[in-house]
Amino acid sequence: MTYEYFVMRLEQKIMEGLRKGELVKRVRVLKNNGVELDGFSYYIEGHRERPTVYVNHYYHESLSEDALGEIADMVLNTQRECNLLPKQGIEQMMDFKKMRKRVHCRLISREKNRELLTDVPWLPWLDLALVFYLCVPEQVVEDATALIYTSHMDCWGVTLEEIFRAAAENTTGVRIYIEPMETFLGDRGFKPLSSGMYILSNERKMFGAGVIIDPRVQQMCLERLGESFYILPSSIHELILLPESLATTREELDQLIQEVNEACVSQEEYLSDHAYYYSAEKRMIE
Repeated sequence: MTYEYFVMRLEQKIMEGLRKGELVKRVRVLKNNGVELDGFSYYIEGHRERPTVYVNHYYHESLSEDALGEIADMVLNTQRECNLLPKQGIEQMMDFKKMRKRVHCRLISREKNRELLTDVPWLPWLDLALVFYLCVPEQVVEDATALIYTSHMDCWGVTLEEIFRAAAENTTGVRIYIEPMETFLGDRGFKPLSSGMYILSNERKMFGAGVIIDPRVQQMCLERLGESFYILPSSIHELILLPESLATTREELDQLIQEVNEACVSQEEYLSDHAYYYSAEKRMIE
């Protein structure tokens, strides 16, 4: 079964399972780094909710017709359950005053997101882009985030400056994770040798690379490492900090990053293919 056939037959089976008053539309959504996801958007007349379920990860070549039917039922059941959620959660997301404390920022590749950046508010940071997202209220979806689009700003009636100010204020409440590489890997069952490197992220390890834009975090890293350091972009979720005294040449670091990106980092989680440098003397990243 090809992927194209999978999506086509899944759409047919979803349509066959619709109840009176239900509507479903097949959508393709652009995600980080040009990744496109196929999904189905569900709605009922008179409801503002438009829950979308993405289906790319359900595909494999050996899928049977029976399995397609089960996936279609699961998609519809998930969407129907979303429509039963308390409406105050959905209404809360339409009010920026209520959402202000939930606005955060993250770093993404500017080069690989040219198309996405035409639809979202963003600011340049070195050669990367700073974009913004919401921590979705738990009563709507647990442990979920949503990228903020220009359409959200229009709905809220706010400016890019207001979005950035809210994200900056909320950054002060984010707990920072900065631990030796050995601790990070040890928590995952490995027993690495001492490397002198540190992992930097936020407590949730989600979009944690963005914490480096905060000068206070940069100072915290400097105090921990005790000297100028290189910043290796592991992914959009975390960074690796390497003391300058332990570093090889800049060219070798860049080559290492590129090799790791190709072998270990998914397309959607890629951040950059070269190192950055924090100067203790200048107190800045370049």
